[in-house]
Amino acid sequence: MVIGVVRASRLPAMRLDFELNSLEATGALGAALAGVLAQGDVVAIEGDLGAGKTTLVRTVAAARGIDPGMVSSPTFVIVNEYPAAREGDAPLVHVDAYRLHSADDLEPLGWDQLADGSAVILIEWAERVAAALAPGETARLTMRATGEESRAASLDAPESWRSRGALAALQALALPARQATTCPITGRAVPADSPTWPFANERARMADLYRWFSGQHQVSRDAEEQDLEEG
Repeated sequence: MVIGVVRASRLPAMRLDFELNSLEATGALGAALAGVLAQGDVVAIEGDLGAGKTTLVRTVAAARGIDPGMVSSPTFVIVNEYPAAREGDAPLVHVDAYRLHSADDLEPLGWDQLADGSAVILIEWAERVAAALAPGETARLTMRATGEESRAASLDAPESWRSRGALAALQALALPARQATTCPITGRAVPADSPTWPFANERARMADLYRWFSGQHQVSRDAEEQDLEEG
């Protein structure tokens, strides 16, 4: 069993959603996130291959004064540690759990020492070691590719982050807060924190996508040049 993780009571997370239309936008998110992070924080980064997880880690590192050229996905070594580049900053630990099967696989890597609260920890493929992460204390960042350089991201942050002054810069980049809605496919209620919002589930989301591909969805008029300029 993995030990050394203090499990706090479950606290309500706050959700922030982001549309990242360029690498520069991803960099801005990483810089804003870096400003919020404090010693002892753990961020679970989830997303498919190519979703931009390592790129996001590089931008966080760069904003903390660490040479981003030193940051690579530690798929084979599992853990990379970067000492603090500035006085007062915590070291940065970058974990890639892709090759791990469960939280128990963290023990041989010295997880007790890594998670002793002295560093900031960013974990790619964190869902593979979820049992080692304290609910209510771990931030969860989910990334999804929407284009060659564009990404969609959602951050579920611990409620304790609300008291951090630097949070305002992160909130300024976020989309307007989600509201509970009704799934356009199933007609079922969808809570604001649903991972498939505004759809009731992944099947409903794919059904809606199929309607666009098959031409069942129709726009009210043809696209005009002004529409293209507005993006």
